[in-house]
This record gives sequence, structure tokens and C-alpha cells, in this order.
Amino acid sequence: MSLVVHGATLSGLAAGARLAKLGHDVELVTEGASLGGRWAATEGPGGHLVDALPQLVSLPATWRDVFKKSGGHLVTELNRAGLALVEAPAVEHRFPDGSTLELPAERGAQFHAISHRFGTPAAERWRDLIDDLDAVWAARRAFGIDGPGLPLERTGRQQLWLDRTLSGLGDRLDHPQLSVLVTDLGPMLGTHSPSAPALLAATHAIDRTFGRWQLVDEDGRGQRASRLVELLADRVIERGVSVVNHSATPTSIDCRPRTTRSLLRPAPRRTLRPAISHALRDDDGILALRTTVEHTPTGPVTTWLRPVADALMATTHDHRRGTPDPDWGLAPDSGRAWLRRTPIVGDLLAASACSPAGNEPWAELASAALAVYELHERLTGEDCRPTNRHFRGSTLEQRS
Repeated sequence: MSLVVHGATLSGLAAGARLAKLGHDVELVTEGASLGGRWAATEGPGGHLVDALPQLVSLPATWRDVFKKSGGHLVTELNRAGLALVEAPAVEHRFPDGSTLELPAERGAQFHAISHRFGTPAAERWRDLIDDLDAVWAARRAFGIDGPGLPLERTGRQQLWLDRTLSGLGDRLDHPQLSVLVTDLGPMLGTHSPSAPALLAATHAIDRTFGRWQLVDEDGRGQRASRLVELLADRVIERGVSVVNHSATPTSIDCRPRTTRSLLRPAPRRTLRPAISHALRDDDGILALRTTVEHTPTGPVTTWLRPVADALMATTHDHRRGTPDPDWGLAPDSGRAWLRRTPIVGDLLAASACSPAGNEPWAELASAALAVYELHERLTGEDCRPTNRHFRGSTLEQRS
């Protein structure tokens, strides 16, 4: 009997490819959606392909892991496609008072950039905050990334800073520009709530620890991030996953962005999808992907520029006027809202933008991995998690 992964989302692709490599027969039910779901490429200005993805790649280890655990290394697939994953340039931040900051990812480079622009005391406060957020990131890994659960005890919630807010962290920095770098993470992650939890600021710790990355071709020209999604979709087909619109077989892993409902409390609100636009601009000869964040009084506007033919493609995410969208997951309006995210492990396994890991691309990949580990163990008794150093491959795979 085939296992059914329901949803053409990034989580669905990752789950299908992993299960097939473990030796299972897999059906991926798309309901007519494009492989990759909301991250799939579409035709844009000038006939060029565009996508809704953030063009900078965070936590590339999640991409490397899904390719390795589905049959081959990411670098091999990138080489075959004439691509490479390289470190991205610093992000340019523009503030309402006209000041700017080019913020690199590396710890020492950040300190130098902030110190040069805003003074050493400001740089020290920023460094100390991100140092503290390293511990928050470590706690977050335990809930939804390395492990499938949510914190049940008060101590766990405190370690995740779910009892604090982004605005409170902004006050701690005591600096108008640096504070905005923290508070604007709320809209960028789908909420304008003043109670957005401080956990969201772990994004800065992730960037500082793992860097920011971009796809480039053999000439060093920045490429759209959805090419990674297309490589994963190719892997799904290569592994023999049957892609169907519908299936009568019960779902094994639900990779559609759905929420759990309760009679005792309201369902969490949907994430605010930014207004996404694409436009061609005059080519200026620069090959690398460039990222600019305009911090306005009503929210941030992020623009990525990448070369296409004889022009530049500008992809813009305008977070000033977001629209609730079920495909983008659940809004992180507060610590309590975060705790109402859809569990990965339950009677029905679920992995999507609504999972505890979050709704970023890397988070969808992480939640899919956890669902696959649990399902494979339920079916075979084998623990294929990375923590099991004795696992040397599924017996199903060895028999196939």
C-alpha cells in the first residue's frame, strides 16, 4: 500500500522524497497545485520566471539535509544545474530619518558596521542581544526543529522568550534604528500585533550563526531561490513518487497548511502575506543579488535585485499591507498564538507552514523531516533520526 503525502507544498516535496528514499511507495497528492505550492515559480515581467520566496537562503543545512536524505548531495545537484550556493552580500537597511546601515551576517563584521555607523555602545548592545538570542535559538531547535513538540512547562516557554515581546527587545536596544531591525521582524514574519513574541528575533541569531546565502550561476549572477524548489521537485520524480491530483487512500502525512480547532479557544489568525510584486529595472552591471529593506513608519518593504538577460528583476515584499492567507501559515501574534500551532505528531502527522518550526522555507523542510521520522518508526520500528547513530539505512530500502 502506498503512503500518501497530501499537499504540493515544500513540506510535501520534502516528505515525499525522504519517504521514497527509505523504501516506501509514496503518492503525493497535489489537488492540482504546482509542485512547491506557494513557492513555485510563475511567469513574470518580460517572460522571466519569478517567485514569492525570500531570495536570500537561510539555514542552508536544511536544504543539504533533505537532498542527502533523499538520495544525493545538494552540491552535486547544484553543479549539475550550473549553480552554486554562496554567501550573500550585506543587507542594506534604510530608515525613516534617511540614515542607512549595511548589515553583514558575521558577528565581528556586524559589530564593526554598527560601531562605524552608530557608535560602539550601540554595537555592544546589539551584540549582547544577539548573544542572548543564541540561547533562544537553541531552545527553539528543541521544539519543532530537532524535536516535534511544543513546550508544555513554563520553563520551556520562558526559554523561548514567549513571555517577552519584540517591542520589549526594541526598548532594550535603546536605539531608534537598531530597535526597528527587531520590531520589523513582526510584519516580516506575518503579524502587526504589538504582542508579537520575542522568539521571532531568533531570526537574527540564525543569520549570524549560519549566514545568508544566495544562488548564483557559473558566471556569479544571482538566481531566483525557487530553483532550489525545482531541484527538490525533480528529486521527488527521480525517487519514483507518484504525483496525483487525488487519492482514495488515507493520508499518512498532511502537508497542507491547516490548523487544529478547539471549542475552548479561537483558531489562530492566518499569517499576513505581503503584497508581492515584480518589475524590470535597468541593468547596472552588478551580478550579485542585492537586498534592501526600507523601514517605513507603517512597516518594512524588502526588495531583492537580481540580473536577468539585459535587465534587473526587482522582487518586492511589501509588509505594510499584508493579506491573511491560509497558505502562509499561522500568524505569530503572541506567545499564546505560537503555542496553538498545529502539532507535527498526533493521530495524523502534519508538516506545513502551520507547524511549530514556523512558516519560513527552512522551517517547512525541518517539520517534514520530523514527520517522516515518526511515520517510518511507526510503520517499521526503525529509528531513522540523525540522533540514532546505529541507523545504516532502512530495511525496506535494502529489499527494494
